[in-house]
Amino acid sequence: MDVATIGTWLQAIFTILLISVVFKDNPAYRFAENTYVGLYAGYFVVIRWFNYIRPNITENIIKKGMWWYIFPILIGLMIYTRYIKPIAWISRYNICFLLGIGSGYIIATSIKPLFVDQIRATFLPLWVAGDWWKTVSNWVYVVGTVASLVYFFFTVEKKGVQGKISAIGRWTMMVAFGAAFGNTVMARVSLFLGRMQFLLGDWLKLL
Repeated sequence: MDVATIGTWLQAIFTILLISVVFKDNPAYRFAENTYVGLYAGYFVVIRWFNYIRPNITENIIKKGMWWYIFPILIGLMIYTRYIKPIAWISRYNICFLLGIGSGYIIATSIKPLFVDQIRATFLPLWVAGDWWKTVSNWVYVVGTVASLVYFFFTVEKKGVQGKISAIGRWTMMVAFGAAFGNTVMARVSLFLGRMQFLLGDWLKLL
């Protein structure tokens, strides 16, 4: 039995074990789940070591003398102090540093595409000559966006005009969330069909 055949059988077995959770939570499913998580974690650790940690230590710090590279390593090691109860509080500095750097980076790089560009995209023409569908779409987009923003305006009681606009905003968000959920379900169904094609085709040779 060659390596490809062994790989196909392993994929088929673990696919069946994972799908078995549909009927009931069972030890077979938990075994497959733990195996997957363990393999992923091990792979992630190896990639991090050989692609980032080891090159920085051997090349940048030892050979090139870039001693300041040791500070990120020390900050990363702080996270493990949570396993030492007397100094567990030190791990908070690691988390604060990561959150601060991550927030600053996201704000600096994403403020335009995630905030400015979205506001700019809302300013659409409410009348497009010769294209009634585009006109209707722009109206729905603009009204839905404004109504959704009004829904989160909590300093005024939702009565009268403000209440009606808030209701439109709530329905708009419900439709948007429903479409997002439906898209997620379709993606999961597509994955399931792909595994069924693998089982019936590549494994059992019935397709």
